[in-house]
Amino acid sequence: MKTQFMLALQFLTKMPFAQAQTVENRTMARSMSFFSLIGLLIGGASAALYWGLYQIFPPLVAALGAMIFAVLVTGNLHGDGVMDTADGIFSGKPREQMLEIMKDSRVGSHGVMAGVIVVAAKLALLSVMDLRTAMIALVAAPVLGRWAQVYGAARYTYIRSTGIGVFTDHVGWRELGLNSVVTVGVAVALLQLSGLIALGVAFFGTILFFKFIKGKLGGITGDTLGAANEAVEVLAMLAIVFIAHNIGGGL
Repeated sequence: MKTQFMLALQFLTKMPFAQAQTVENRTMARSMSFFSLIGLLIGGASAALYWGLYQIFPPLVAALGAMIFAVLVTGNLHGDGVMDTADGIFSGKPREQMLEIMKDSRVGSHGVMAGVIVVAAKLALLSVMDLRTAMIALVAAPVLGRWAQVYGAARYTYIRSTGIGVFTDHVGWRELGLNSVVTVGVAVALLQLSGLIALGVAFFGTILFFKFIKGKLGGITGDTLGAANEAVEVLAMLAIVFIAHNIGGGL
C-alpha cells in the first residue's frame, strides 16, 4: 500500500521522492487507487495557500497564486494534456493524424486557446466565491478531477502501444471503487447533501467527455486523461458556484 501511494504521488506531482527501481505494471495500476487521495492533498495545500494569500491580497490574486502552485506542484501534467488533446481533436484531421499531432511537443493555436480557457474559467469561478466557498472548491475540484482520470483508465481502452497504457490495462473496478469512496466522502463532508449535485455534474461530465473522446479517437491516451482532469475540475467549480448562489448547502 505504501509503495502504491508513493508511486501515485510520484506520478501526479513533482515532489522529490526516490523512485522505485523496478515496478510491475499491476503495481502501477494499483497506484491509481490513490489518485483521488493525492488530489485531496494537492487541493488542501492549494486551499491553505489561498487562505494565506487572501489575508494580504485581493481574492483574484490569491486565486492566481493557488492556481500557479497547483501547476508547479504537478509539473503542468494536466495542462499539457489539455493542450495536446485540443490540438489533436480540433485539427480536423483523420484519427491517425490526430494522434500524431497530440504526440508533437509543440503547441498549436487550439491548444493555446484551450489552456487559456481553462485558466480563465477557474479564475472567473473562484473570483465570484467567498473565502470559504473558494477553499471548498480548491479542495474538492482536484479530487473529482483525479477520479475522472481513474474512471477513464478503468472504462476505456488505451490506444497507444507505449505510454501509461502498459499499466492502465490493469486498472478496473477496484481502483475506481476506492477512488469513488474517497471522492464521495470528500464531496459530502465539504458540501453536505449538496455535494451530490457536484458529484452528479462531475459524473455525467466525465461520461460525456470520454464518449466524445472515444468517438474521435477510438479510446484514450495519457493526454486525454489529463484533459479530463481539467475539464472536470472546471465543472466541479461551476457546480459549487451554482450550489453557493442558489442552494447554499451550508457553504
